[in-house]
Amino acid sequence: MIDEQNLKGTVVMLHPEMWEAHADTEGVIGEIVKADPARDDFYVKYGDGAEPRLHSSDALMVLKEPDEIYEYLQNHSADISPFDFKDLKTIALLTDRGTLKQMRTAMELVEKNESIRDASVMSLDKIIRLQQNKGLDR
Repeated sequence: MIDEQNLKGTVVMLHPEMWEAHADTEGVIGEIVKADPARDDFYVKYGDGAEPRLHSSDALMVLKEPDEIYEYLQNHSADISPFDFKDLKTIALLTDRGTLKQMRTAMELVEKNESIRDASVMSLDKIIRLQQNKGLDR
């Protein structure tokens, strides 16, 4: 689960609609190095030596929880190709482990396979709003 107060170190992918305009040689997968959710400021480093870039939360995608991906697989196993099923299961397993390297590998699978994106990632702003709403319900 993403900790809204400590987003530093979270692996993110630039929203696919922004790839052409903002992606460069460092790619579209990076790591949050500084976050100020109250101001909607997220600094993401995309490669070694690269300067962090500022984004708002709606420009960044994060991996869903493994349980959500497993639930999707259970409910849609007949609807998806064996290749997509394998990729989604691999992503769920990698995110369950949760090391930085494994999260990056999972995000690379998402980057390469457009047909599994909706099942495996969601916008960072949506996660932040969900967590804020849970906090208000308590």
